[in-house]
Amino acid sequence: MKDVVITADSTCDLPPHIIEKNNIIITPLSVLLGDKSYLDGIDVFPDDIYKYVEKTGILPKTSAVTPAQYYEVFEKASQEGKAVVHIGLSSAISSSYQNACIAASEFDNIYCVDSKSLCTAMGLLVLKACDFRAKGFDAKKIANRVNSLVPKVSTTFVLDNLEYLHKGGRCSGVAKFSANVLGIKPSIAVDPKTGKLDVAKKYRGKMDVVYKQYINDSLKDINKIDTSRIVIANSGGISPDIISFAKGVIEGKANFGEIILADAKCTISSHCGPKTLAIFYIRK
Repeated sequence: MKDVVITADSTCDLPPHIIEKNNIIITPLSVLLGDKSYLDGIDVFPDDIYKYVEKTGILPKTSAVTPAQYYEVFEKASQEGKAVVHIGLSSAISSSYQNACIAASEFDNIYCVDSKSLCTAMGLLVLKACDFRAKGFDAKKIANRVNSLVPKVSTTFVLDNLEYLHKGGRCSGVAKFSANVLGIKPSIAVDPKTGKLDVAKKYRGKMDVVYKQYINDSLKDINKIDTSRIVIANSGGISPDIISFAKGVIEGKANFGEIILADAKCTISSHCGPKTLAIFYIRK
């Protein structure tokens, strides 16, 4: 239905051509480098962040979308006679979702969904909303359907190191210490019930071997995966060979309708650092 607008935070990290094709309106979070503020994916990109951290040793801060910014987006749609389904970054990670709800409370036809997720795992929910819109569902039904999928999203990723997560306060010092001392490469998962991050698995060895183990582990229950879409996401610095390996494993396991290759934008890169690899999908 053309009278339903799908909006999402920039943290959904969907490739630009997919955003354009599906007419998704993106609300960017802010990234603070020193005393300057930039808009995620508009005037700051992951390379800028990595250079800044390398130069200063200081992690950038990220800042939620304000209620006023959401209000502007929702008001425009409302004035055009359209309803909105907004899918936000996990409320356990950012106050963006709560801010969207504050803005939405001023309107009758705005529905906010807490993805309890991040990056392109959240993007998969955004694309499901677009699928439901294409079927002619109204905004309320779309929001309800997407909400029912939230617990089924598999959000895991494997990190080259814990430096960024630790500096950003997302991981305990003990976990960082043990990982650094023992050469452990952690796989982090987002709990679909709470939207919080936790260590799901610990790998050892060279990073390329770890990536391959993680890819195979992620796809071992292939019969339980919704094969309409799957995402291979990375935060930069991962070799094309590893991305090709992931794609090959996926294609060998099942006939997926769409394999999306996504680059993490600034908000995610700020918290995870470079060389982070993720396989995202929705369970049946």
